[in-house]
Amino acid sequence: MKIRVLALPLFMFTSAASASAPPPNFSQQVYLCNSHLQAKVDISFGQTTSTATVQSQSGQVKDNPFVPGIESGMEYAVFVASSVKPSSTASWSTLSAQQAGLVGTPQAPISTGNSTFLNSSSCQIQGTVIISTGCPSASGMNQDYKTIERTWVGCGL
Repeated sequence: MKIRVLALPLFMFTSAASASAPPPNFSQQVYLCNSHLQAKVDISFGQTTSTATVQSQSGQVKDNPFVPGIESGMEYAVFVASSVKPSSTASWSTLSAQQAGLVGTPQAPISTGNSTFLNSSSCQIQGTVIISTGCPSASGMNQDYKTIERTWVGCGL
């Protein structure tokens, strides 16, 4: 019985401590169409003593240089979003950006900017990147769709 009583406060301390740190930043190439296409995706979190931040970003969808001979010119669309839910009873509020283009056509990366929210133990913030693209015939796919999402529950508290 005493073991249960001692374990509960330790568990509560561990949960509270893990909720205070932002999730690790996500930064990597995302592969589409059986690795024939790729896009660089970044979702970053940060915090100060009173605020929590999130930024979502995606570069253009482009041909994978390690798959030779593919010049696709396929259409793609990218949606990036930074969202906040100030409390468990509130609805999500979203700041977003969209981009559409052709694979291989130079375009600047798109980003939601660095969205800042007040810290709250019941707050959640989220970074999202959604990529939708047509695929080159050599990939064996008609289209591909990827969603990359990271959520921080607790927003710094």
